[in-house]
Amino acid sequence: MTTWEANDLSEKLSLDPNNDVREFLRKKYPEHPKYKPWRLNRGMIEEVGEWNVTRGRITPQQLEEVLAEFDDAHADALEGTPVPIQGEPPECDVIDYDGPVSREAVRLLECARSGGSVLTDHDVWTDENLEVLVARFVNRPDVSGNDFFSKLELQLDGVADDVRVLFAELFLLQMLPLMQFHPATKVRNIERVLKNASGEYEIPDAIREALEKPVFRGGVAFSTRRFQQLSMLIEFVRYLRTLTTDELDRGRDEPLAWRKIVNKSPGTPERTLRGSLIYLGHPDYFFPIVVDIDKEWIIEAFYPEETGRPASGDLDVDLAALREWMSPSPGPLPNFYEPPLSDRWLDFDEEPAVENGEELEAAPYTVESIIEDGAFHSPQELRRIVDRWDSTKNIVLQGAPGTGKTWLARRLAYALIGSEDEASVRAVQFHPGTSYEDFVRGWRPAGDGTLELVDGPLLQHAELAREEPGIPHVIIIEEFNRGNPAQALGEMLTLLEHTKRSEREALELTYTREGEDRFHLPENLYVIGTMNTADRSLALVDFALRRRFSFFELEPQFNDTWKSHLRDRFRMAPAADIEEIARRVIAMNDQIAADPNLGASFRIGHSFFTPEVEASELWPWFEAVVETSVAPQLSEYWHDDPAAVEGVVQQLLAEL
Repeated sequence: MTTWEANDLSEKLSLDPNNDVREFLRKKYPEHPKYKPWRLNRGMIEEVGEWNVTRGRITPQQLEEVLAEFDDAHADALEGTPVPIQGEPPECDVIDYDGPVSREAVRLLECARSGGSVLTDHDVWTDENLEVLVARFVNRPDVSGNDFFSKLELQLDGVADDVRVLFAELFLLQMLPLMQFHPATKVRNIERVLKNASGEYEIPDAIREALEKPVFRGGVAFSTRRFQQLSMLIEFVRYLRTLTTDELDRGRDEPLAWRKIVNKSPGTPERTLRGSLIYLGHPDYFFPIVVDIDKEWIIEAFYPEETGRPASGDLDVDLAALREWMSPSPGPLPNFYEPPLSDRWLDFDEEPAVENGEELEAAPYTVESIIEDGAFHSPQELRRIVDRWDSTKNIVLQGAPGTGKTWLARRLAYALIGSEDEASVRAVQFHPGTSYEDFVRGWRPAGDGTLELVDGPLLQHAELAREEPGIPHVIIIEEFNRGNPAQALGEMLTLLEHTKRSEREALELTYTREGEDRFHLPENLYVIGTMNTADRSLALVDFALRRRFSFFELEPQFNDTWKSHLRDRFRMAPAADIEEIARRVIAMNDQIAADPNLGASFRIGHSFFTPEVEASELWPWFEAVVETSVAPQLSEYWHDDPAAVEGVVQQLLAEL
């Protein structure tokens, strides 16, 4: 679908864009929504040109030259052009209220490409201002603060007004088309960003109009992952600045080229936000549908039964063909979320994949939140784990007993998601009997005495993730190597790899249902396993599995943070006693690590020595821990040398 804008044509033919171009188009295409930008294909350019030839404003030769230029510039642009569908199209409701959003999206995306502003009279979309946002916002996710805006004030404290205005306009781009936020909420959010600016800034009426006429519900990620989405937007604009003029022009002119730019830009996946950007870049081609599973259901409902031909395999191209069939360009978009079209694909007994996110806004959960919850690890170490996990999709926390692997795994999941979203986290535990049938899919007895295929935790959580592509979903596998991971995973061992999370890499499952397609895991499914490295009975993890996971060794943390925790718990205890206990525990671990039959993996972790709420006095608590938890563990280590066990215990419990 090759297009030019009305201004492009008027410049090339020296015509007035309103009187010589848009006047004709409004008469020719009265169904075109008011205020919606015009995207002219070849046929429309030819019609406008011939009209101006008859009026003597241009010559036939000028028109031929412009058409030739159009053809030459887009000779390779046939990809994505909808192939006409034959037959009578169904009746449909239409989206005829998206003009203001489309208009303001054009302005904002032009600022992203070339600079400018929609809130001021000068350029704020500069490389310098972007770099300030990268340093102050993107690279500082873990400042203190209970909510997004209190954190934001710390991140933007002391920046120039132009940086605040740029952030406000990026925020505007993120919220612009969303139905789930009230217009007053959107305005209030922008005003909160600008509240501490030194100058005064007004939101223009045109922007307020656009905010009052939203287009789609974007899902909960637009509220719960606000930091991640805005960080991705900043990275996206930086990426646009690296493209050549030809690449930018092609993205402006060609829908699929624009889609490629959006999907290739760096940053976290943020699928629903990228879907929004794709739509906003070419609203006359792409639908305001940001969830792929909705697109899939629509395509399945119309291809091939309604259209008389199979789907092409590209969801957006197939939707564009449906649009041209039901409401040819430049008419309004068919509305698949309203009857009668919604009756063909949307099961109203179930919630649609997009939902109201305003009520679901939660306090952000970051690495700093893990520290506040009581982690003794450094924020740098925790940030390194989360960042690596975001890239590889799969990690394992391994370490000695008592290093807090289980406790930390769930909180790392919250930090990856961006909030304490319990529904997006599922925990399972492997054991020697765990099988593929337990974890992935297997036959189970049905109520009528027959067998039925039942999905296990992995497939269940994968489908939940697929329905909410904007939110990371995490499955925690406790005691990952207590069973046989390769056996329990089966073909999932391949599909878990982060480079295999696509339909192209899909595989047939070991147990398939009739008519079921090949399967692939969604990109937003993340796996975290925990492994106790001191248990000799555990299975070894093979190289194929290690290649698909990043491994992090958790060390015992008897550091200043741990000591501070003890001082806070035992306020009456002398600080010197806590220092001495730390010294003794570290000496014990050094002895364990030096034993050639044991090693560092057998050290005793800090969880053994982290008091619970009921502990009130330091020494009685410490004695109880050593006698009931540590001594039995040491007896397992040195089962043939009780004297060694007795010596270590005496050193630990010697009078202070």
